Amino acid sequence: MRKKAVRQFHKVSPDVWRSRRFLALQSDEREVWFYLATGPHQTSAGCCKLLPAYAVADLGNDWTKEHFLDCVAVLVDGDLVVYDPDTDEIYVCRWFTTSPPTNGKHAAGIYNHILKLESAAVQERVEREFAETEYGDAYITSPSITKDRPF
Repeated sequence: MRKKAVRQFHKVSPDVWRSRRFLALQSDEREVWFYLATGPHQTSAGCCKLLPAYAVADLGNDWTKEHFLDCVAVLVDGDLVVYDPDTDEIYVCRWFTTSPPTNGKHAAGIYNHILKLESAAVQERVEREFAETEYGDAYITSPSITKDRPF
C-alpha cells in the first residue's frame, strides 16, 4: 500500500519575530498561528479545511472549541489568517512570501488546492497572493508552463 504524500516542511521566516501583527498576539494566539502555519492539515497553498474539533484535539487537553475560535478571531482581526466559519477553511496570510511555487508543476499543484476551496473569500485571498508570485502569475496566465518548458 502506498503511503499518502505529506508536506515535509514549511518555511517560517525568523522575521515573524519582528512582525508587529505577530508580536501583538498573546501566547495562545501565537500557538494557534504556528499550528495553522505548520500543522498536519496545512497544504502547499497555505490553506486547508480544518474543523475546530480537529484543531482542539491536536492542540491538547487544555483547549476548547470556543478558545480556539477566539484565537482564530484575533488572527483574522490582525490580518494573519483568513477564516470562513461556514466552510471551516483557513488561509495563512502572506504564505507565499516564504513558500512560493518553485516551478510550473509546483504552481499547478498549489493551484489545484486553491480551486478546491469552497469559500469565495478564502479562495480570493489565496489566489491573489498566489498570482503575486513569479510562477503563480505565469501559471494563471499560461497553465502550459507545466509542460517540459524551462522557466
